[in-house]
Amino acid sequence: MWKNQKLILLIPLFFLIGCLNLNFGNNYSHQNQQEPPLEVIEKWLGAPLPSNYSDLKYEIISDTPDPQVRIAVNVPKEYFQTLINQKNLVKYDELKNKLPYDLKPREWQESNQPKDFIKKPLPSTTIWITKNEFYPKYLWYQQQRLYLVYASR
Repeated sequence: MWKNQKLILLIPLFFLIGCLNLNFGNNYSHQNQQEPPLEVIEKWLGAPLPSNYSDLKYEIISDTPDPQVRIAVNVPKEYFQTLINQKNLVKYDELKNKLPYDLKPREWQESNQPKDFIKKPLPSTTIWITKNEFYPKYLWYQQQRLYLVYASR
């Protein structure tokens, strides 16, 4: 009888230890001086970066069930237009009232701080989102810079 009780206690313990050791993905940041993981950046953007990109800054936190991604990169406007067409993005303002967990990018308080590489979209900037995802990716292009923000909650 005691052996059965030990076994019953060990099963949840092993399950809990296994859950705590889950690794959903790798974290990346431009601040840690490592070579940028271009294949990871391109996967999040949805297309290969053009050869003339510059000033790539990123923070990708993927090792949790709640991923956070922030990417900012200087690219030609044609690249952004191609993303809009290829990924079938829609204008944020058309769907924002239907989004259950909206990030509200125009209302971010922490944006536009000197240390923050994600700049809040200007009122005149069009924000685009992926429409087929519960947590959409937010993309906008202003002052020759492409911004992508994704956060599941």
